[in-house]
Amino acid sequence: MNCIKNLSRTPLPNDVFMSLLKLYYQMGKNESYEELFKADYPAISKRVATSEAMAFYKAFFSSYKVPESRLRSLQLPSTTPNNKGERLYKNILAVFSMIHHPEAEKFHLNVTEIHDLVRLLFHEVYPADKCQYRKMERQKHSLISVESISMREQLEKMIGLYQDIRKQQMYEPMFLTLNFMVDFMNMEIFKLPENDVVAILIFYILSIQEGLIVSNYLSFFQKLLLNRQEYQQALDKSRFGWSEGFSEIMPLTRFIIGLFQRLYLDFQEYARDYEYEATLEISKSDYIENTVDKLSDVFQKEDIRIRHPFVSDSTINRTLKRLQEENKIRPLGKGRSAKWIKLYQKETKKTIPTQMNFNLED
Repeated sequence: MNCIKNLSRTPLPNDVFMSLLKLYYQMGKNESYEELFKADYPAISKRVATSEAMAFYKAFFSSYKVPESRLRSLQLPSTTPNNKGERLYKNILAVFSMIHHPEAEKFHLNVTEIHDLVRLLFHEVYPADKCQYRKMERQKHSLISVESISMREQLEKMIGLYQDIRKQQMYEPMFLTLNFMVDFMNMEIFKLPENDVVAILIFYILSIQEGLIVSNYLSFFQKLLLNRQEYQQALDKSRFGWSEGFSEIMPLTRFIIGLFQRLYLDFQEYARDYEYEATLEISKSDYIENTVDKLSDVFQKEDIRIRHPFVSDSTINRTLKRLQEENKIRPLGKGRSAKWIKLYQKETKKTIPTQMNFNLED
């Protein structure tokens, strides 16, 4: 717990302080965003949970080599996993579905809930003993005798220290939680090798509870996946010097703040588009048909989802079915990744050049 212990010796640079102020300005619109999306939040939360699970899996478990088409089919409750990689993805889906459930209970930072989270995440992926707390041997006063210390006890102490500091309100909550995350990674709390994955997941849950609600509407881990190399470099820097109490946490802090800032900027655009669609006099189905008209001759349903992130899949499917019945489009193949082709060509205005005739007889 070297980072949390040394918080008083960790100055906050001016650029980080100013970035936090800008982020808090964006967070000041949280209530208006929640009110705007309130009616469609159940559908939005389900879509976000699926997006987060996909990006989380790609970011941290790509070594399992499960094709994306298979991952999409595993999103269906009826699909049964065939191997550990698929089982893990199913577990990740379950975790994010719980996090983003409209009536989700608050996550309490304690050893029991963290252990439950680990067991749910790696159920039937690792043996039960791999999901246990690691034990650390420490030499006693005698040169021969040793004693074993469970990392559970160390984690309890770190959580107690974290909560005490949190109550004092002396440090910015996200910065405090980032220090907790780095300590969790470096202490190697559990026997399994993915302590860093568990740590970022805990940070993700706590950040939402601390007011960074943008992750309830847009995918945090999709943004992280796009900047995976930068994230890993910042993480590696935070490990250097950790054991001596001199962890370099500012690169990671800058990265996370910047990621949330970009998320909120995207959120602002999504909110504007959502509000615009809500005030349209034409139906959502007609609006989607207008989008299809502007797409290329061959398109996928995903192209429509990107342009209409808050329109339900059922509305998109009904529109595509209607256009098919009207003989305007037809499917190319079957399945969730099937493409569609337009059976008409968009009319374009053509100008026909004519020769000017001058009557000069008069």
